[in-house]
Amino acid sequence: MSEQLLIILAIVLVVVLLGVVALIYYRKKHPRKDKRLGRSDGSRKVVAPARAFARSHRFRLIAPAHLLANKKGAKLDAIIVGYFGVLGVIGLGYNGNIYGAANESEWLQINEGGQRTYFPNPMDEASAAVRVIRNTLSSPKLKQIPVEVVAVFTDSTVQLAVPKTAGPHSLKTFKALLHKDKYLDDTGLDLDAVEAAIRAAVVE
Repeated sequence: MSEQLLIILAIVLVVVLLGVVALIYYRKKHPRKDKRLGRSDGSRKVVAPARAFARSHRFRLIAPAHLLANKKGAKLDAIIVGYFGVLGVIGLGYNGNIYGAANESEWLQINEGGQRTYFPNPMDEASAAVRVIRNTLSSPKLKQIPVEVVAVFTDSTVQLAVPKTAGPHSLKTFKALLHKDKYLDDTGLDLDAVEAAIRAAVVE
């Protein structure tokens, strides 16, 4: 092999190595942002316990519940209408480690392969969904109905490195939540009227 060919091969190898190093550095400095990642994976896993809970107490279930009210939209995987009020559920299928705080606009996922992904604070999404649901309950008789929306991380391997006050649930704690006494309170709610008002805002 000629000396000139060896030099060319050496230059090519150096260029490739520099390219790999530059790519690794870029990915560390610019983590991927994917606003929808995790939603489709989490939907099915939250709907099943929500449906079982609603059925066992003869409550109403709207799933999925993609709403539009007063030009504001919300995508929930399920809404339970019970005598206690309204409980909306957002499922998130992220795995790995989740880092975030209530006052941060974005949270961070570091998955099992070490990839870093930023995604919108799910508690902000839950708060916005509460406002949209309230907009659907605009009649005087429905305005004071209690409305709550919870975000649930459904992957069994997920580790939530977030303060408990931040509000998200694992699938296990969500199932336990449904057994709390407050969801068995009977406020005399007209389930037909509440369900009809919310379904009127469903867009898909």
